[in-house]
Amino acid sequence: MTSVAPGQFEHLMIPGPCRLDPDEEAILAAPIAPHYGAAWMTIYAKVLDDLAHLLGAEHAYLLPGSGSAGLDAAVFNLFEPGQTVVAVDSGYFGSRLVEMARVHGLDVRVVPCVPGLPVDPALVAEQLPGAHGLLVTHVETSTGVRHPVELLAKLAHDAGAVIMVDAISAAGGEHIHMAHMGIDALVSASQKGLGGAAGLAVVALTAGGRDRIRARSTPPPTWYLDLTRWDHAARECHGMEPTPVTVPTTLIQVLGSSLARIRAMGVDTWLREYEQLAADCRAGVRELGLRVAVPDEYAANMVVVVTDPRADAVRARLAANGIMLGGGLRPLEDNTFRIGLVGRSASPDMVKMVLQEIGQAL
Repeated sequence: MTSVAPGQFEHLMIPGPCRLDPDEEAILAAPIAPHYGAAWMTIYAKVLDDLAHLLGAEHAYLLPGSGSAGLDAAVFNLFEPGQTVVAVDSGYFGSRLVEMARVHGLDVRVVPCVPGLPVDPALVAEQLPGAHGLLVTHVETSTGVRHPVELLAKLAHDAGAVIMVDAISAAGGEHIHMAHMGIDALVSASQKGLGGAAGLAVVALTAGGRDRIRARSTPPPTWYLDLTRWDHAARECHGMEPTPVTVPTTLIQVLGSSLARIRAMGVDTWLREYEQLAADCRAGVRELGLRVAVPDEYAANMVVVVTDPRADAVRARLAANGIMLGGGLRPLEDNTFRIGLVGRSASPDMVKMVLQEIGQAL
């Protein structure tokens, strides 16, 4: 493989952002569309409908910003200061949920995890009595673990709590049907399994999530992230501007193109192919004599976390050849690299290529 200049990468084999499909790259080069008018209303409604279909949601919002903006919005709207939530500290991103809940003035009961294993549901159940909500990361990209959100949702509901799921590294690559799984609120972002460009946060709700927001005693202490304000704008737009702020129309069109591809293939077929690709990648890693950090029954589909004392040398060798792997994150920050399977990297040819390059680096 031809070497490239430092800092430039021909291939992004990282957990996100993804490298776009050529169809979506072409949209980025097209003229900007206005964020109001009949034509835009049709485009925007189709993207929201495809999102809700993919996630099994009653309603979805697209907020300009990162996935963390979506998490902020969900916490702002679902909970009021002084309320109690249980938060799963699953790793680098699970700890962010804990921190975010505390910043919002919530009383947080933290449930720890063993690195490389999903959270123990019994520990969650112990903390749920009297809590208003449960916060959990579906796929923790620092460890590559998929957590049992459907079981956790049942535990939360049995305790009278709602569940909010961080699916930033799960949506588009893992089986999710919010209504069937009992998920009240879900947050994702455009630049990973959904196949879009970075810059859009997704907040999706089912009936339980919407009921919780409507039951607030006071409006959330935010203008921009108040989801009832977004609902009002959509209701009162009279066919013109369906959002309370200017939205990045090009990014939404890029996301819409990717979502349409998933829907055309069929969600079940799309997810089966993703599951097989991840299994093949993990098997290839083990054939090279490397250790996958997670047992297969808990392993995520969009990231393969590899631990080996030669991890830094492997990443450096591949970077010199124009391939970027993800580095380790707490709690597996040492002797770890992460192979991302998102966007154009999520293909058998790309997995075969990166495995060959890793093998040559060992």
